[in-house]
Amino acid sequence: MEDEKAFALNLAIYQGADLGDYINFMIQFRSSLNALKPADVIALEPIYTVDLVEQMQQLLPNLDPREIPTFESFAYFEPADVFDEYLEQEASKGKGAFIEAVWIVIGKPKLYNLVHRAWTEHGPQTLAPWMKLAQIVLNGCYGQKWPDSVFQVPDSCPICLTPIHWPQRTQCGHVFHTRCLSQHLDIYTTCPLCRASLRDP
Repeated sequence: MEDEKAFALNLAIYQGADLGDYINFMIQFRSSLNALKPADVIALEPIYTVDLVEQMQQLLPNLDPREIPTFESFAYFEPADVFDEYLEQEASKGKGAFIEAVWIVIGKPKLYNLVHRAWTEHGPQTLAPWMKLAQIVLNGCYGQKWPDSVFQVPDSCPICLTPIHWPQRTQCGHVFHTRCLSQHLDIYTTCPLCRASLRDP
C-alpha cells in the first residue's frame, strides 16, 4: 500500500540526530492513523478548509498552500482516470470503499511526508496537534461532494462495460461515462441505447 511505502520511506530518509525519537513518534503516529475514524458529524467544505489551513500554519508555518492535503479533485474524476489501480479496484466495490482508499493512498502518505518535513525543519513534534490535523484531513476526505454512486455498487457503462462511478445521465435517463458519451456524441446525435435524440433542435 502507498501509506506503508510512504511510512517506510520517511523513516529511511530522516537524517536528524534524534532518529530514535523520530522513529518512536512515527510508529505512534501510524498506529493512531490506522485507528482513526471519521467524525460522526463532518463540517462543510469551507469550514474544513479554514480548520485545515489554521492547523497547518501552526505545524508548518512556511508551507506552500499547494502542499496542503485536499481531495476535491478525486470527487470529479472517474477512478479509471486516476493514477492508481487500487483506487479503481476499491471504487468498483461501492459502499464508500473508494473514499477509504483515497485516505490510504493519498491522505496518510501526505501526512507522513508533512511530519517528516516538520521534524526536519522544526525539530521534535508532539502527537496531539498532528492527530488533530489527521482528523481534519480524514473528515475532509469524507466531507467531499462525492456522487451518490460512490456509496452504491456502481452500474456498468453500456459503451465500455466498465463500472460507472460518476455517471453522466442523458435526457432519456440512461447513464454512461462522460468520456464514453462524449466520444459517441462526436459522431452521433442519439442515445447509444435507445437512439433518442440528445441534441437540441
